[in-house]
Amino acid sequence: MKYSLPLAAFLFLLTVNPVTTVSILPADGYSATASQESFWVFFTDKEGVAFDPYAYFDEKAITRRKALDVCLYDPLNFPVKEEYIREMEKLTDGPVVASRWFNAVHLTLCRFEAMALEELDFVREVRPATMRLVPAAAGFPFVGFSAIGKEHEKLFHAQKSHMYADYFGDRGLDGTGIRIAVFDAGFRGVKTHAAFRHLFENDQIIATWDFHRQRENVYVSSAHGTMVLSAIAGILDEGSLGMATGAEFLLARTEIFREPMAEEQYWLAAVEWADKKGADIINSSLGYIFHRYFPEEMDGRTSLVARAATIAAQKGILVVNAAGNMGNNDQWRIIVTPADADSVLTVGALEFPSMLRASYSSVGPAADGRRKPNVSALGTVIAANRRRLTTVSGTSFAGPQVTAFAACLWQNFPSMSNMDLFRAIERSASLHPYYDYAHGHGVPRAAYFFDDQIAIARPTFDLYYKNDSLHIQLRDFIQLNQDTKDQKKTENEYLYYQLKNENGRIEKYFVIDLQNADKVILSIEGFEPGKEILVHFRGYTSGIRL
Repeated sequence: MKYSLPLAAFLFLLTVNPVTTVSILPADGYSATASQESFWVFFTDKEGVAFDPYAYFDEKAITRRKALDVCLYDPLNFPVKEEYIREMEKLTDGPVVASRWFNAVHLTLCRFEAMALEELDFVREVRPATMRLVPAAAGFPFVGFSAIGKEHEKLFHAQKSHMYADYFGDRGLDGTGIRIAVFDAGFRGVKTHAAFRHLFENDQIIATWDFHRQRENVYVSSAHGTMVLSAIAGILDEGSLGMATGAEFLLARTEIFREPMAEEQYWLAAVEWADKKGADIINSSLGYIFHRYFPEEMDGRTSLVARAATIAAQKGILVVNAAGNMGNNDQWRIIVTPADADSVLTVGALEFPSMLRASYSSVGPAADGRRKPNVSALGTVIAANRRRLTTVSGTSFAGPQVTAFAACLWQNFPSMSNMDLFRAIERSASLHPYYDYAHGHGVPRAAYFFDDQIAIARPTFDLYYKNDSLHIQLRDFIQLNQDTKDQKKTENEYLYYQLKNENGRIEKYFVIDLQNADKVILSIEGFEPGKEILVHFRGYTSGIRL
């Protein structure tokens, strides 16, 4: 679309103030050759900068903003002042990464130099960059295979059937019209693997950027992003690996796994780039923790990546992030950031074939008590890896399945906002309205949106007191739909229950393998009055207050 208005109509100009030049000398007690550390430098203003949203944003980003009534001239999108960036470049031999949204730059400095920066009139704050990257893959595979064999058939089928993906496929829903940004450590093999041939033949890869090397080639280094992308959109001769085979993609290389203390600056740069390029959904299979291991700071407000993810959501983007693989780490266990952000759809991982939480999958709640993760998906998948196929596990591969699900759902309901979509995905999940900190609301189900027999919960048990015990009597269960798509997908039957306090906070939660039992008896002796027991079985949730 062309606009005939004069350029001045699109420029927002402020008065220009001169920049103070600074000369920094070593202070007493510091060496000029002191070790370099990473810092964020936040500036006071954006006075004098010019911004034309129609020149900066992709047309798809403009359309998204107008549909959601998001201001095109939001000052967050104005660039960092070039004068400030040039002053910072004089102080470091490393790259200077700018963030428009935070009016800041990331750079490496000696500590005495960072301290001196705080004295500058145009510097608001200098903060150490204290984040450590935690890849959300439980382990990289060592054995590959060239085709789906009999030993892989059950997993290959479950990869989509556990989310009832046929309900999308039967309606021609494949994510067409939805643009997905994938943040990862590299996409080696994507250009040559047959699973991605359709993406190049149909020009579905819209843009790429390597934020480390500042170039377009992202098809290098790690194949982690390759496997993630295949879980969203890969196609094999035997069928598709992911649901969103018709979506468009933005591929961002943001991390280098071999760096033990990789900072968050490239994730921030990538989220602003994705917004600029018109992303509808961001898939991030990465997470960050602090050097000093402070789980109490996973509150959705402390880390810059969590705050950036929240800003992206405010701009209409659905952000999907892996919960993290810290579930077995006794020092941490909980979700990583930016999965802790309130507006991020956080995805935990389930084991196959039990479909219970994988032991490595990080748990909730967030540090401030909010419910996390939001939903879960299969954590072990068959993925394309460079030249072959492989089986790989991690919340890294649960998240992309939910991303693909979201793309297909958004294609079917294009008038939904990103947060409408977020809530719809939660409602569709297998445990909803039940929730626990291990499984979230369960697995999103496409059938929920098209099949009333799935969407409407019918009682499957009765609750009653007897002799200081809570009896859960299971009803005879008649399969609501005999179609093979609706058959039970595991051999085990599980009953979920939890204990809530007077404020509705979950204190304890459990899963019981019924093993053909028709009744469960829970002793409630010693439980305090006012607490609530909530039970879920086969799509039905009910509770009783003590």
